Amino acid sequence: MKSFFVAMSIFAVLIVSGFAFNDCLDNASEKLLESFEQISKQVENGDFNGANSLAAELSEYVDKKKPLMSSILDHGNIDEIEKEISGLLGYTENEDKANSEVCLKKLEHMFKHLPENYKLRLQNIL
Repeated sequence: MKSFFVAMSIFAVLIVSGFAFNDCLDNASEKLLESFEQISKQVENGDFNGANSLAAELSEYVDKKKPLMSSILDHGNIDEIEKEISGLLGYTENEDKANSEVCLKKLEHMFKHLPENYKLRLQNIL
């Protein structure tokens, strides 16, 4: 009987951890998408200084969340996100609207698909 309670306790911890994991991933994805939308508006309006400062804030956020993201995401995806943000910083600094928009589209795609690809679901495990 004691082993049953231990097994149920472990199962409960795993379930709660899964919900916490999914919540953390959702929050990070929402924050990344909010930043993306703000930067997109700045680039669209031609405010490259504002877009650059927002992109720098996004870069700092990703750096701050990197330890957590490393436990959730594939390291290749993190590197790809950092690479695109770095490119975005360069393009906004040089006021290159076309390339800034390309980087933003890539980032949007990555940010939108984070929860889909990494949530703890049976579909993603099998």
